[in-house]
Amino acid sequence: MTRRLSLRWRLILFSWSLALGTALALLAVLQHRNHRQLLAQVEKTLETKCDEVITLLRDRASPLTLSEFLKIETNYRFSPYTYFYVIRDGKGGVVARSANLGGLALPLPEWWPGRDRGGPTHFATVPHPIVPATERIRLRSERVELAGVGPEPSTVLVQTAVSLAPVEAGVRATLRDALLVAAGGLAAVLFLLWFATTWSLRPVTSMTRKASKITATSLRERLPLAGRNDELDELASVLNDMLDRLGASLRQMEQFSSDAAHQLRTPLTRIRGELDLILAGDVPAPLGGQLEKVQEELERLSRVCGRLLLLARLDQQARDASLLAERVDLDEVVSELLDQMTPVARDRGVALRRGASSTLHVRGSRPLLVEALLNLLDNAIRVTPPGEAVAVSIDGGGGTVRLCVEDRGPGVAPEERESVFLPFYRVRRAPSEAEDEGSGLGLAIVRGIAQAHGGRVEIAPAPERGSVFRLVLPLAAR
Repeated sequence: MTRRLSLRWRLILFSWSLALGTALALLAVLQHRNHRQLLAQVEKTLETKCDEVITLLRDRASPLTLSEFLKIETNYRFSPYTYFYVIRDGKGGVVARSANLGGLALPLPEWWPGRDRGGPTHFATVPHPIVPATERIRLRSERVELAGVGPEPSTVLVQTAVSLAPVEAGVRATLRDALLVAAGGLAAVLFLLWFATTWSLRPVTSMTRKASKITATSLRERLPLAGRNDELDELASVLNDMLDRLGASLRQMEQFSSDAAHQLRTPLTRIRGELDLILAGDVPAPLGGQLEKVQEELERLSRVCGRLLLLARLDQQARDASLLAERVDLDEVVSELLDQMTPVARDRGVALRRGASSTLHVRGSRPLLVEALLNLLDNAIRVTPPGEAVAVSIDGGGGTVRLCVEDRGPGVAPEERESVFLPFYRVRRAPSEAEDEGSGLGLAIVRGIAQAHGGRVEIAPAPERGSVFRLVLPLAAR
């Protein structure tokens, strides 16, 4: 599954895309406007050049001939523009042309020869007469009526043109400069968007970090409020209210479980006492065997009630600061429990083996840690087949202590490694395997004790066969 972009980067990229689109639109408008302005200037210059030619044609007393005038007009040394001139008669024949055209001529406009008198003006962009493959020119054609010798005026067509290469070069240079400025501006906008978005989402980051630390053992923690009375503060307030309701519900469930287990223990104890008195008397053998079976079930039910009571009280003890007052030597606890559980393991044909050991201490409740290790050992002994061994080891590192119990049982499937810590959950076994004799509360109690001490419990496959249950606890300061 591909990971999607974070909300921060989606906001940044969306805003930056809008800025990019706006910048491109402005560049397009400015480019078009700049091109039109330069083209208008060129057309104004062509109009002036045409007026000069018309003035010369109408002024018969001028000391300059048309050829001399065209030679002067096309010999500007320092002008970036190249101008072309063509004067045609009424039939379209060339009367005069500028020398820079050689033997070429400018194309006639589409409306020539026109039917109406009065001389329309026409602009067109056509290929360059000398280098048509790479350059273009702007052509202005104007029909002019000149007074002739006869009664009818003579018609001439005055064409002036200029190369657009300098105009297009200027447009490209302006576009390049605008793109450089826009790129710098967009980079600055991207940085500002990242800074502003990061600063705006700081409360979300703080809320996420705080929420990730809130568990069933720390439901009194609340999400921080920035104090700005904005949408994020409103969201934090709603989530805090939800945590309040969730905490209240959890406390009610804990109290119900504790009360139910406590209320059940009293009548169970009385029943066990009555059974003990009955069995101590003269009871027929068949009835006595049945009563002993009932007594065993009562003892099992009493153990379940006791574990339920312990599980219900673990969260309350996790909020008790006195829980971490005792400094516990785990190596000593392991040695005592191995001695205690060796007879039980021997009865089942299982050996208890001591693995790596270190003298490490943790802060917490010794009875609860003993209970956690006792449950892990009991679970390992029950799943390990006869002739195999259960190994217990202690190591430390990174500010934590790891208490490992390795069995040689059938192992736990990856999809069940989280579910086995749920109350009353039983691992699925093959039909040929013996049914689990446990109550389904041992591993739930182990996890509750680990969380109450600020630690965790993990499951990993053993190197050869079976599982490794790892109780990870914070290392006590020296």
